[in-house]
Amino acid sequence: KHWKPVLVVLTEKDLLIYESMPRMKEAWFSPLHTYPLLATRLVHSGPGKGSPQSGMDLSFATRTGTRQGIETHLFRTETSRDLSLWTRSVVQGCHNSAELITEITTSCTYKSQECRLTIHYEHGFSLTTEPQDGAFSKTIAQYPYEKLKMSSDDGIRMLYLDFGGKDGEIQLDLHSCPKPIVFIIHSFLSAKITRLGLVA
Repeated sequence: KHWKPVLVVLTEKDLLIYESMPRMKEAWFSPLHTYPLLATRLVHSGPGKGSPQSGMDLSFATRTGTRQGIETHLFRTETSRDLSLWTRSVVQGCHNSAELITEITTSCTYKSQECRLTIHYEHGFSLTTEPQDGAFSKTIAQYPYEKLKMSSDDGIRMLYLDFGGKDGEIQLDLHSCPKPIVFIIHSFLSAKITRLGLVA
């Protein structure tokens, strides 16, 4: 396995990757990659799989839902302490970002009607019509997180949200890759669970 040195920076809302330490002020504004923490999750932290016991790689991995699909990055740290620090920082950064941003809205099509899906950190999901000719938008459906039984997607443009009850599964055409929305739902839920102290 060939490792390449990079500089990783966590801001309030983003995970930034630079090929090297920026030397000029302007270079800080041009990272190699910018990933919103709200659509990012930690998926691995610890010794690398299959590593020999003596020289184990201490690594962590992130996955981010993007408009192109899922992007995964594997990072190596030099010490266990660094690994713990990065692991905690990424997870807390994702949760803090959820509390900071609180709400995202995206356009979608539901039953051949142009709509807006809003996902709120506290209030859950709401589906509203797109306002026509100065008229107000109408609420089609509202659900708290507790009602969500399952979510899935086709990896291309469709998002499926199952709230149970008479409505069953809601099928939304997001007109682009649904992965960012799926990851954001996960981040909101993870942050809420952590806030409630339900993590062992």
